[in-house]
Amino acid sequence: MPLLGAAAWLGAIATQRSGTAAYAGLAVAAGLVWLLGPRLPPGRTRLLLAALLIAAAAVTGAVLRHDAVRGSPLRDFAAMRATAEVVGTVVSDPRAIQGRSGPQAVLRLRVREVTARDRHLRTGGTVVVIGVPGWNRAELGERVLARGRLTVSDDPGTAALLTGARDPVRIRGPDPWWRASAVVRASIRRAVAHRPPEQAGLVPALVDGDDAGLPPDIKQDFRTTGLTHLTAVSGTNLTLVVGSLLLVARAVGVRRRWLAVVGLAGIAGFILLARTEPSVLRAAVMGTVGLFAFGPDGRRRGLRALGVAVAGLVLVQPDLAVAAGFALSVLATAGIVLLGPPLSRALARWLPGGAAEAVAVPTAAQLACTPVIAGLSGEVSLVAIGANLLAGPAVAPATVLGLVGGLVGLVWPWAGRLCGTVAGWSVGWIVAVARHAAALPGAAIGWGSSAPAIGLLSLLCVLLAVALPRLVRHRTVGAALLALVVLVVLGVPGRLWSALVAGDWPPPGWVLVACDVGQGDALALAVGRRAAVVVDAGPDPRAVDGCLDRLGVERVPLVVLSHNLPRCTSRTTSSALPAVTRRHVSPSSRTTYRRSR
Repeated sequence: MPLLGAAAWLGAIATQRSGTAAYAGLAVAAGLVWLLGPRLPPGRTRLLLAALLIAAAAVTGAVLRHDAVRGSPLRDFAAMRATAEVVGTVVSDPRAIQGRSGPQAVLRLRVREVTARDRHLRTGGTVVVIGVPGWNRAELGERVLARGRLTVSDDPGTAALLTGARDPVRIRGPDPWWRASAVVRASIRRAVAHRPPEQAGLVPALVDGDDAGLPPDIKQDFRTTGLTHLTAVSGTNLTLVVGSLLLVARAVGVRRRWLAVVGLAGIAGFILLARTEPSVLRAAVMGTVGLFAFGPDGRRRGLRALGVAVAGLVLVQPDLAVAAGFALSVLATAGIVLLGPPLSRALARWLPGGAAEAVAVPTAAQLACTPVIAGLSGEVSLVAIGANLLAGPAVAPATVLGLVGGLVGLVWPWAGRLCGTVAGWSVGWIVAVARHAAALPGAAIGWGSSAPAIGLLSLLCVLLAVALPRLVRHRTVGAALLALVVLVVLGVPGRLWSALVAGDWPPPGWVLVACDVGQGDALALAVGRRAAVVVDAGPDPRAVDGCLDRLGVERVPLVVLSHNLPRCTSRTTSSALPAVTRRHVSPSSRTTYRRSR
């Protein structure tokens, strides 16, 4: 099953990249199987033929889906930039954005009818609506009439964009299950509304992926520390929610097949709560794979379930094949299933069983995902494993109590606030871990996102995955590796290297330097030989003057003061700028002062 899942995934990727040319690759692969088939055992030949068949199915499904989108009349109207009336169903929650003309809202609409250029058609497809803030009141599942201008979309799975959309006209409200999920989501937000902003935003994100209220600085800290998966719907969320539901069911006497019914009901409820978008379906499937991996023979069962999940998701939704979230989910699950058990057994030789698993799971998942994360960000986080290890114990109580607070709050608001308070305390620890880890000198290192860089990183991760269980089997080696990681994260090697090569600063060919001027800003932008534009100067004239001396700057053709010019003139211009101009501005140059808002 893992091979069949990989075949479907590769087939869909090839189609997304090259279209119908993927059939040529299938033909070549079929020729190789035909040539090598007589030399292989019958079982291997059948397996390769099955892999080719499922890859062909994935290619065909992706081609048909893209042809359907390209052949949609919505594409024709979009090419003409036609003004249209669209009747459709809201299939995503609206998200507020700041556009060129002011606040706007973005959401997705599954089209049923379109009227444009004196033509009225019944059609399908999905459009992305970009409209006035009134769209923020649109509810998931309701049918609306939208008016705007259709334009071409770059997304192969989206038929068109509907821009400049005016306020929607409601035709029919959402179905009862969507109304129920909206009520629960609102109750979860109310249960933590009295907590600090970062806690009030993170609890809903953990429970159902609602991260609209999460402050931007927390999102950035989570990206730096490898905790971003907590702010989006992931398999971990489903595993925690459904696992808790199964524990309650067992406690009240539910057994055998009825436990499976309870589990399936929990999965369906989670999907409704977190929305039926592709990312949620992917997370639900991967969470189900995680549940399969528990118990006896978990490694074999987990790999089989993972193969089935990958093949099924790619066949149903081919666009997932090139989605970064899908790759991260698959790799994280595979890392936990493959590397988690041997690493946990190696650590258990000198650590308690629970502690060994707590270290092994985030290590395996992060190691498997590192190449993809580096390809997206160009960085490798050195604190991700430690941050996930420290934050992990607080994830389960925060998620479960946040959901319980939302459900109980529907009946007893005070009890919901009480659960929300405890959930807020739990996420407060996660926020503290993210902030402190992101502030460490060696939190992340630049790696690059080129193909050779990612290839080298992938090779290093594979070698480390093979060697790590053998290395950490012994307490001395494991403690030494841990100490080395801690030193790197604290930036000790970097500071030692800087001390050794301090005489070579600044580096040759420097372009932009941020001078350390204390409480303030000062930038030097190289514009020629021994010449630089100075942007701001800071409060201390000696600091910026010394920085320019060390840079070898002898001429400043332009000084820019970016803000607070009246106050800056009385303080900075009378102190720092004379020091700059006295020693670095040539008599023939002209100093210009610019004031910006």
